[in-house]
Amino acid sequence: MRTPSLIVLALSLFISTTTFGQERSRQERAIIAFDAGVQHILDGKLKRAGKSLQQAVDLDSTFLPARRMLGLAHDLQDDYPAALTAYEGVLRHDPHFSRLLYYQTGEVYLRSGQPRTALTYFFDFRDRQADPLGRYGLMGEREQSVEQQIVKHDLAQRILSAQLSADSSNYVNASGLYNLGSPINTVQNDYFPFFSNDQDYLLYTRQGAYGDEDLIEGRRRRPERGYSISRFGSFNTSQPEGMCTLERDGETIFFTMCHDEPEASGCDIHRGILTNGKIEQVKKLPNYLNSSTWDSQAAISCDGQQLFFASTRPGGIGGSDLYFCTREPDGNWSEPRNLGAAINTPEDEEAPFLSNDSETLYFSSMGHAGMGDQDIFFSRLDRSTGRWAKAINIGPPINSPARELGFHLTAGGRQGYFASDRPGGEGGLDIYGFTLDDKLTGKDVTYVSGYVTDSLTGAPIVDQRIPVTGSTGVYKTNYAGRFFICAPPDQALPLTVDHADYLPYRRSFDIPRWDNLAPYRIDLRLQQQLAPAAAPPTPAVDTVASVAVEQSTEVYFAFESAQIGREQREAIDALVAGAGGVAAIDRVVLLGYTDQVGTEAYNLELSRRRAQAVGTYLQQLGVAATAITVTGRGKLEGEMARKLKRRVEVVIGLR
Repeated sequence: MRTPSLIVLALSLFISTTTFGQERSRQERAIIAFDAGVQHILDGKLKRAGKSLQQAVDLDSTFLPARRMLGLAHDLQDDYPAALTAYEGVLRHDPHFSRLLYYQTGEVYLRSGQPRTALTYFFDFRDRQADPLGRYGLMGEREQSVEQQIVKHDLAQRILSAQLSADSSNYVNASGLYNLGSPINTVQNDYFPFFSNDQDYLLYTRQGAYGDEDLIEGRRRRPERGYSISRFGSFNTSQPEGMCTLERDGETIFFTMCHDEPEASGCDIHRGILTNGKIEQVKKLPNYLNSSTWDSQAAISCDGQQLFFASTRPGGIGGSDLYFCTREPDGNWSEPRNLGAAINTPEDEEAPFLSNDSETLYFSSMGHAGMGDQDIFFSRLDRSTGRWAKAINIGPPINSPARELGFHLTAGGRQGYFASDRPGGEGGLDIYGFTLDDKLTGKDVTYVSGYVTDSLTGAPIVDQRIPVTGSTGVYKTNYAGRFFICAPPDQALPLTVDHADYLPYRRSFDIPRWDNLAPYRIDLRLQQQLAPAAAPPTPAVDTVASVAVEQSTEVYFAFESAQIGREQREAIDALVAGAGGVAAIDRVVLLGYTDQVGTEAYNLELSRRRAQAVGTYLQQLGVAATAITVTGRGKLEGEMARKLKRRVEVVIGLR
């Protein structure tokens, strides 16, 4: 942690020094070079500073202030070997030149990935606090107040950070760490990544040289190929915007826009619809959610029912606190609530991210005991009390002595990303990838896309509420009749639909385990209300007990086709006739398949359309939509001719 007060102190101590040197002419030249180097540091010209200060050291090798400032110039450029050479050169020449320099040297060792050596210097600095102040001469007096602040606020945490790094084998919760490299990462700050479910699309924030933040998008055509990068359409302005998150439906996006107008409220969270690479229907979230200060870094739960964000609004615990809202039955957001002292500290907490099951919260903090400038922590939700447990440092290799923020997990819950300014990157903050240990991931969920349509016409039924039995979640269909739910796998999902123009719909869907690269699809086909028909005659009592019977057949399709033609109709008609007609049918299960040609997502969709086409034809024959179950299973494995794999298996249960 490079404390600004250390830099200011170092500069103020050594400007125009005249008490060191050898013979007069070399001393004067060394001082001139030294003063020039200090001024270059103040001006941010670090390379020039290094040259001037090196010249001063070359002119007078005993000019220790110049050697120390040379170390600082290298330190500020993250040239750790050169900084250590200069710092340790001072201490070798005079171990009592500066007590504070032991702490600074430990800092450089920690940032350079040598925590055990860093501990040696931290402990040396701590132990030297017992020395008489006069042992360090004038330097000791001038540095005393800074030392006291470090001992009081920083030293214990830096020792802990070094110990955690040194014993990282006991804390490792992730593996396979790698830098995403160019073109995603640049010499600028790149952070807050969010990947689509199939990871072929990426959104993240890039901060320019003048502090402006823009939204950047990345696309790839195949997993084995890299991403092509571009600015996100015409969305970006001269003001900061970015820090985006998407609902897992891939459609609803939340992002931050900032304003510098006097009447504006700083940075606010907005919502929009992501369509073909464009954000449409943009709306700022309500004023009771956004404040008059800084509100940013929204995180939405998997199914869109909870919203987390960071804010500097009055009444918090620290600088930036984390807050959350829940979606009310009318679809609006509740009043924001502070997450409390288990999460928030008197310092800054930022960048929340919620696991798929909504039971693990990941976030960045500068207030909890950590390994570096800003670390990533996690907390578990106690469902019985509704409270979050005390935050835990996620540990190395995700955290380091540098700064980490912007944690994100992809749809599968194990592949993750974050940003860090650790050494070895492309520039400032870089985006890194990793694989999270199973014990830190949430419970499995299946992404479910439901489509509510008219059973005869196939027309979508829009803006329709979809209650889930036993849940308080609020779900509605969009313009395509689509709704999205994150459901626990290997369980039934009971759904109800009540619409004035249709018969009541009640059905439980069996939800499988799913890779979530594309959502698992279910179809809810509603039957229109019809005029009541005359009651059928009461059948005679049959003395033979009824027995449940099933009949089945296969309906084959042409390559890449889901069309019902004469061949398909004849196969279906024959099955229905053999079953005793429509009246004898109690239920129908349709399982669609494809051959192995094409991508997994394409085959899954084609198999579903084939099964749906058979279901639509059965409805035209008079089979109730509620009796039909449609499932697309993608490619059919096994050794057989491709044409035999392009099929729908039809299983009819008889009354």
